[in-house]
Amino acid sequence: MMRIIDAISDWLGILAAWLFFATGIFLTFEVGSRYLFNAPTVWVEEISQLLLIAGVYLAVSRTIHRRQNIRIDALYGQLGPRFKKVADVFALLCIIVFSGFIIWYGTAIAWDSFIVGRSTGSILNIPNWWSEGLVPFGFVLVALQALTELYRVLAGQAWGGGAADDHTDTDLKATLGDGP
Repeated sequence: MMRIIDAISDWLGILAAWLFFATGIFLTFEVGSRYLFNAPTVWVEEISQLLLIAGVYLAVSRTIHRRQNIRIDALYGQLGPRFKKVADVFALLCIIVFSGFIIWYGTAIAWDSFIVGRSTGSILNIPNWWSEGLVPFGFVLVALQALTELYRVLAGQAWGGGAADDHTDTDLKATLGDGP
């Protein structure tokens, strides 16, 4: 089950990257259309906002899995293995509790917009629940990934299934290579 959650997080992170890339293309098109041809579009801004929201909330669980969330390395690096484990458990529990609140309240907001029929009020008139629903959906993924990582930490495995401390650095080296 943990491998499935990890794979979903990784796949959605890659999808998010493509959503960000598409947003860049759309916005570049809008700038060219507006300033070169004096023909602005009516759809780029709203679609770009929706893609950015989707990208952010789909990518957060991958950030947790890859251990690329923010931590204070100056303090964490000074801790021994036992206290690092305590810090990891505490951080993951905070993420899970916070995710629970976001899931609960975010679902209520999205559901209310769905029932009432709120929309953006623009020419595209996109239903608000599309973007509002992405928030609790993303945090369900975050909570599942944090629970997976919590299990790993408590079982004595490395967070993210890889190297305990240098996970981000090895990912960066794998992506960029050793340099010139």
